[in-house]
Amino acid sequence: MGHIDSGKTTFLDKIKGTSICQKEHGKITQHIGATEITLDNINCICEDIVNKYKFDLKIPGLLFIDTPGHSAFDNLRERGGSLADLVVLVVDINKGLQAQDIETLEILKMYKVPFIIAANKIDLINGWYQETPNVSYNLEKQNNKTKEILDEKIYKIVGQLFDKGFQSERFDRVDDFKKTVAIVPTSAEKEWGLPDCILFLAGLSQKFLEKKLEVDQEKKAQATVLEVSEIKGIGSAADIILYQGTLKIKDDILFPTKEGLEKTKVKALLKLNMMTAVDKKKQTFVRQEQITSASGLKLVAPGINKCLPGGVIVSAEDIQAIEHLKKKSFNCFSELSDHGAFVKADTLGSLEALRKLLEKNNICIARADVGEVCQKDITEIKILHDKNKKEGVLFLFNTKINKDFEDELEKQKIPIFKNNIIYKLIEDYQEWYTKQNKKEKDKLLSEIIYPCVFKVLPDHIFRSSKPAVFGVRILEGRLVNGSKIQRNNKIIGEVVEIQDSGKKIDVAEKEQEVAVSIKGATYPKDFKEKEKLNVYLNIGNIKNLDKIEDELSSEEHELIKEIKINLNKEE
Repeated sequence: MGHIDSGKTTFLDKIKGTSICQKEHGKITQHIGATEITLDNINCICEDIVNKYKFDLKIPGLLFIDTPGHSAFDNLRERGGSLADLVVLVVDINKGLQAQDIETLEILKMYKVPFIIAANKIDLINGWYQETPNVSYNLEKQNNKTKEILDEKIYKIVGQLFDKGFQSERFDRVDDFKKTVAIVPTSAEKEWGLPDCILFLAGLSQKFLEKKLEVDQEKKAQATVLEVSEIKGIGSAADIILYQGTLKIKDDILFPTKEGLEKTKVKALLKLNMMTAVDKKKQTFVRQEQITSASGLKLVAPGINKCLPGGVIVSAEDIQAIEHLKKKSFNCFSELSDHGAFVKADTLGSLEALRKLLEKNNICIARADVGEVCQKDITEIKILHDKNKKEGVLFLFNTKINKDFEDELEKQKIPIFKNNIIYKLIEDYQEWYTKQNKKEKDKLLSEIIYPCVFKVLPDHIFRSSKPAVFGVRILEGRLVNGSKIQRNNKIIGEVVEIQDSGKKIDVAEKEQEVAVSIKGATYPKDFKEKEKLNVYLNIGNIKNLDKIEDELSSEEHELIKEIKINLNKEE
């Protein structure tokens, strides 16, 4: 996993490339959606380090998922929610953690998946010297200046990880791998550090995943669906990662659709023909009678085209897994709330990750679904937006909306937030939400009428009527234009202008002496010199004041309390 352009594709491509190890027994097997590195591969690629440190590796191998991202995660696995046992987070060492890296950290933390950092692109560090692919051999051979630059870049990442709640250190300085995230300097482009990463992952697997390293024949087949596609001459097929048990031809399986669980029978199990694996356009497949985990393959079965990407396929004999699927698989499609956002994503795993992070950021979700936006979605989004303009928005993660639908929502002024980075989706929404709040608050403040008591100044009657203009001192609260003025519970007029030293102002504060123009009032019929007058507030004014109670002074709160008592008496 990792941010765009960090080098994760190159990292995987170099691992796939047989040029890493030319020995026949060390060639790497390409699966559907995954790359298998057997124990022979590991011993070949990491031969120098294995021999030097006399590692005794017993793991069967490593299976790298070639489609890194949210589709590798879902909430259905009993062991914690992730298809991956371990994750390599590929970070550009020269840029440090970026948006997708930070998002990945949140997901890894959520699903409690152990990971290492491949601090990539060390070949761009000025003065870097490399004799062999193994970084561990070359760290101490760098000149002092290069060592300083490397440490500076590594410790920038260490600091960023610490801010996110992770202890980390350069891999050769780690004492406790259970408590500390290891950072391995790499250059995927030059193939430097890849042997260190592979051996490190193998060692971690052997140390921490020992109980999961052998196929338990008692466990029924379970697999995660990466995508569903059509194969010419064969029909619909699901690209799956079989992560548990054994799958055979004619096995009965259940898979998730939008309508619920559906049962079918395995018609064919297809593995990549290694002779055609390199060119995707010319790839052919070899039929298998059975497949054992962990493995990537194409599964052909009637109705499999309805299977949801990111969903979990289980054996029809696995009653416990079926019950688990029934309980959790379709939470995504339930009506989560009668108000809030409409969320769409490309896979179940993506949708679950998006939901969890939105909820963590206190963003209310009303509906959640997988796939492209359809007409039914548009209708529901409009209803949600009508209920609450700020909450009723559309989130799109790695999925599409056609131009007509987008134009329709734009005309209705319904915001669409779309991105392939969840972190950015949330950030964009929060920025927009803050702006909307500010607009609403500014509008409210421009219309608000405050409680106020003021005294008419003697010898300051400048005009007796149409409008009456006279000087006042604000005793309590504040006076704004539009305030209705009352005397003895009778409205005598409305403030149309306030002046301070001949200049128009919007508000007069406590202790301020100003001239006011009051339309409808007549001197001396409606008010007299030295007399106290106050602003009239109705229930609507009071409700508006309650919305900004944090901005009111203690004296204003007391005035409002008195006004509320009088209003209740009148009722």
